Amino acid sequence: MQTQNEHGVYEPERTEELARIGRSYAAARSCQCDDGLYRYALDVSYSYGGFCGPISTHGEGFPDYAAAKNSAIKELLAKFPKGFPTDLEHVRNELAALKAMVTDTFRQPTLF
Repeated sequence: MQTQNEHGVYEPERTEELARIGRSYAAARSCQCDDGLYRYALDVSYSYGGFCGPISTHGEGFPDYAAAKNSAIKELLAKFPKGFPTDLEHVRNELAALKAMVTDTFRQPTLF
């Protein structure tokens, strides 16, 4: 269980890589917060960009890790970058392939 720092941010206890192609990846970072709930933050990096954020008290809390992970994947798929029309074709293809890997991860049953 983590305690937030003076800025309301938690250190991740677990980082789950959901997709990777070379140096490009999509991941969900999570921890059990001091209120007993699990929260997450998304982390995406690709050839021409990406995004990430902190795990904070402002995020929705979940009763267990599996629920937090499922919510993280749903949010990631909803926010997944498509690339810009001015991006090179390989960048748009890279993003499409990463998103397909995340989708496959979400569809695969887990044993926890």
